[in-house]
Amino acid sequence: MKQGPISTGTATVGAIIIAAVMMTVVAGVLLPQGEGTGLTVPGVSSASPVEAVAGYAGTPVIRMTGDGINLTECRVYLTDPEGILHNVETAILRNATLAEGGAAYIFYLPIDDPAASGYWITDEPDMVFTDAYHPGVRPFSPDGEWRVVVYDRLSMKNRIDRVIPISGPSSPA
Repeated sequence: MKQGPISTGTATVGAIIIAAVMMTVVAGVLLPQGEGTGLTVPGVSSASPVEAVAGYAGTPVIRMTGDGINLTECRVYLTDPEGILHNVETAILRNATLAEGGAAYIFYLPIDDPAASGYWITDEPDMVFTDAYHPGVRPFSPDGEWRVVVYDRLSMKNRIDRVIPISGPSSPA
């Protein structure tokens, strides 16, 4: 029996079925197994340990917590609401690894060095809540949604990836 070529419609339906089967198999292999597991979308996970808090004179700063995050092995980045990426530099870190209950703070304080981004991270509360080290932190600008990423260079994974709203010099969102 001689058969001719299949129609375009039949080929399309066959390709869709094959793609659906392959995606199901890949998802079954790659998704985490176990009870209570599921997908978390970077940037919107409610479990992410990042929030805006009022720093010195009510100026918003970013507070991060995380059990076992070694900040000396990580790179910290901010993306502002306009999509501009900012490197976060180390101000003072008394403990390189965030322990349970510990916090690190990201704040904005421009300095005269053109190579410095002006964004800093510290675990020293006096750096963000008092003027003991400097005249005071400055507000993040512009207002809107800022993305915080803590990238672990050793594991090559994001330890924190969260978008948080920051607005106003005295009313963190």
